[in-house]
Amino acid sequence: MSEKRLLALRKRLKARKPEFIRCESWRYVRVKSSWRRPKGIDNKMREKRKGWPKSPNVGYRAPKKVRGLHPSGFQEVIVYRVEDLEPLNPEEHAVRIAGSVGNKKALEIMDKAEEKGLWILNPRVVKEEVEEELVKEEEVIEAADLEEVVEEEEGVRLTEVEWIDGESAKKLEEVGVFTLKALAEEEDLKELSEITEIPLEKLEEWVSKAREMLKEGET
Repeated sequence: MSEKRLLALRKRLKARKPEFIRCESWRYVRVKSSWRRPKGIDNKMREKRKGWPKSPNVGYRAPKKVRGLHPSGFQEVIVYRVEDLEPLNPEEHAVRIAGSVGNKKALEIMDKAEEKGLWILNPRVVKEEVEEELVKEEEVIEAADLEEVVEEEEGVRLTEVEWIDGESAKKLEEVGVFTLKALAEEEDLKELSEITEIPLEKLEEWVSKAREMLKEGET
């Protein structure tokens, strides 16, 4: 799955993720809402009873390849001094100037970052003559970008395949798997199963069938 598609998926998963709160924080003022794992022997949240707030679970995590990345797809690096910029790659990293850095040193960091072509996420002091170069628009993955991905995909759509039920096909499309070819190329089926809530056995069977069909088509 491409990085662009994974970022779009991460954005949709984040929108659906519930707020994890401490048990009965809504009942007592003295109990803060910040998450604490429920441990009581009769605790309903620990038992995952229906109607109680959700607890953190592996299925809520973002895909591994884009976990921790900035929405633009860059790896965010906090910089404290000019020397911290040396090992950074402008094609992979984006710079965030630490809050404890003064304006004088921040200007030095920005000048060096400009030389290396690095993007600064929080320009502290922006010179008028280089404002257009230093401040770049943040690339946000929108639904329109996902539509472009769909148009680029070639092959049989999952919704047209008889042996994949409509509900499962819809779930797979929600995470960016639109065609048999895309399904056949999937490798991390365990993670896909956790995200879509489709049984792993079913996914393994479908991927195997998709690969066989594509192989027959090539021959």
